Amino acid sequence: MSTIEAEAPAQAKPQRDTRPVEPDSTQPAAATPASTSRPAPPLAADAATPAAAPVLVPPGGTGTGTGTGSLALRKIFAMVGVAILVFLAVSTYQVVKSLESKDSLRNVEQLYFPILLKADASIAVMEKVSDEYVKAVMTAAADKSVAAHELGDGAVNSLGDMSKMFPQRAKEIDAIRTQFKAYNDEAAHMDAEYLAHRLVLRDWLPHIQEMNANLVVTRTKLKDLRARFYEDFSLSVAKTKSAMQWNLYLSLALGTMNIGFMAVLVVLIRNNLRMMAQISDQNANLEKRVIDRTLALRQKTADIQSMLQNMPQGVLTIVAGNKIHPEYSAYLETIFETTSIANRDPMDLVFANTNLGADALSTVEVSIASVIGEDAMNYEFNSHLLTREFTVRMEDGRTKALELSWSPIVNDADVVEKLMVCVRDVTELKRLANEASTQKRELEMIGEILSVSQEKFQDFMTTSLAFVEENRALTVQADGPTAELITLLFRNMHTVKGNARTYGLGNLTNTVHQAEQTYDDLRKGHSTEWEPTTMLGQLDEVRGLLDEYAKINDTKLGRKGPGRRGNVEKFLMVDKLQVNHTLEVIQGVDMDDIGAMRAALVETRNLLRRIGTERLPELLASVTESLPSLAIELGKEPPVVTLQDHGVLVRNQIGGLLKNLFMHLLRNAVDHGIEAPAARVAIGKPAVGRIDLDVNIVGNELKMVLRDDGQGMALDRIRQIAAERGLVEASTRLSDEETAQLVFLPGFSTAEVVTEVSGRGVGMDAVKGFLEREGGRVDVHFLGPRTASGHRPFEFEIVLPATFAVAG
Repeated sequence: MSTIEAEAPAQAKPQRDTRPVEPDSTQPAAATPASTSRPAPPLAADAATPAAAPVLVPPGGTGTGTGTGSLALRKIFAMVGVAILVFLAVSTYQVVKSLESKDSLRNVEQLYFPILLKADASIAVMEKVSDEYVKAVMTAAADKSVAAHELGDGAVNSLGDMSKMFPQRAKEIDAIRTQFKAYNDEAAHMDAEYLAHRLVLRDWLPHIQEMNANLVVTRTKLKDLRARFYEDFSLSVAKTKSAMQWNLYLSLALGTMNIGFMAVLVVLIRNNLRMMAQISDQNANLEKRVIDRTLALRQKTADIQSMLQNMPQGVLTIVAGNKIHPEYSAYLETIFETTSIANRDPMDLVFANTNLGADALSTVEVSIASVIGEDAMNYEFNSHLLTREFTVRMEDGRTKALELSWSPIVNDADVVEKLMVCVRDVTELKRLANEASTQKRELEMIGEILSVSQEKFQDFMTTSLAFVEENRALTVQADGPTAELITLLFRNMHTVKGNARTYGLGNLTNTVHQAEQTYDDLRKGHSTEWEPTTMLGQLDEVRGLLDEYAKINDTKLGRKGPGRRGNVEKFLMVDKLQVNHTLEVIQGVDMDDIGAMRAALVETRNLLRRIGTERLPELLASVTESLPSLAIELGKEPPVVTLQDHGVLVRNQIGGLLKNLFMHLLRNAVDHGIEAPAARVAIGKPAVGRIDLDVNIVGNELKMVLRDDGQGMALDRIRQIAAERGLVEASTRLSDEETAQLVFLPGFSTAEVVTEVSGRGVGMDAVKGFLEREGGRVDVHFLGPRTASGHRPFEFEIVLPATFAVAG
């Protein structure tokens, strides 16, 4: 049994199939010999049968030669008989030797081949069984341990068969069988103990190493015995080969018999080769299956590693000894901004520099230790003690909000082997949630304010602030509580709460109630301690919330001041249905879905930005609608007015300023800029004039450019009027740009007579003053050279801070 690591990897590793390979149906089964006796020794040659004595013709024969011929014939027959007898003897010897060779080969086939195959199979099992026990431990699979034990028992049985087949070597085989059986039983016992009790492996390592050394010795003995078997086999084959060669030489004279013997020998050799080829094919098949399984295992491992490297979430496992397993998701390094994670104490990595107190940290550490290595029920009992949300401070001072989810990893015995922890960085989610909460609160306050008329709201604010300041002054001046003082304090705060509840100002009602409760406890005797610091803090909270309501009313909704009944232009018109819809969106958003939260916040932010704004075409509608009647009164065609606002919305605070400004500029363009129809046609212009207004936000500025296609600025006339009115010296030489600036001087006007058309409204000096008070300016830009009449085309550029506008 090989030495194994104390802990398995974090992720489940694909396991190679260790089930016994089914024998190939095409492979012949090893035949068990019917008799284990050695081949019989070669038979001795039979004695030649004595030849018949030749017939001798006596010397006194007939003389006819008949006796001599008979003698010769007898000699011939005798020689033929001897030859026949020798042929028969040699043939018989050849037959016997052939039969002996055939028996010898059969014994080799039926004895040595099965023994060698069983020896090879047992060696392979000895080399494999220790790995199977290791896999059983690493995968915590009891069924794999049983399979490994059964595999070893198969090798023990195979050695028993070898002992029976080969009694001459039974003692050596039985010794090897006994040693291996002892190893197999001990290894199975150790696996069972480990899987059942999760024993500490380092305590067993010396014994495991001793067992492995004994297994190596046992395997070596079996290999040596197998080598001796093979030597016996080789000697037997060599002897058989020698006998066969001798018989082949002799068979040259015995043609037919030798051919038959060769045929038998060829058949035997062919069968042996076929059997070896089948064994080789099966070995190749087994190697291919091993390679395929190895590739599959490698691919699964690569897939798991790819998941850990690319998943956008931190995943780690805590193993026995309160250490982080080396296998963890790469995103964990992004969350904790360190690569030093493996084998660290989670209390040092995950819970260091957090907002958790010492008691909470100690509870987490003890809970982890009490779960790992124990029954899964322990996790159920202690899971509520495992912290799931906290903030951690990074080295550069930034803070991150983290969420943890804990999961136990249990084995078949229902024992927790390790704890898997999923870490989520919810910093952005928390920020969006806080922003959503703030915007939700602001929307609720806007809805509450819009439900109250401007006059009532202003009265409520005035009286509430007065009550708060009165309570503050009384609290500061008092040396201690008196019944009269407490009654006055309670009455003031109760009045504020009652009015807030009447107007539906829910956010304010809850805060005021806390301050009121303090006075009520003193009034009813539930509390006797006079705590001016606490009470002043509560008044500060009430005052802060009142100021927040006032700021939204004044700046967001543009309802500053007491207002005027019936004067709609003093009120900001806000679609309450749109406010309620947006509030429903932000209340119903999934707080765990960052995308949905961002979309809801964008919608809310856009609504809040649009509150207190108005589109310029709608703001200037009354001005542009008055131009046709003005043009007709002057004998001109109503001009075409185009306004490109590029989606820009302007704040209501500057609505009045822009109306007055463009009332003057547009009427001035119709009166002084655009010529009469006949004059325009005479110089090749359309009879109808054109006025263009282009609005955009550039950087930190709201730019509004106004131009018309009229005759332009009468520079000589402007200089003449300025000199006549003493605004400049008549001899002063001015550039066109300096001359254009004269129109912004107080009292300057080119109107000859004050009529209903000219000389009314706001002068350019007042326009410039209004703009400058709001941080703006007005400039004149020339668009071309002077014409023959001394006019020069130009445009006005009106600039205000971008805070007065919102990009649509």
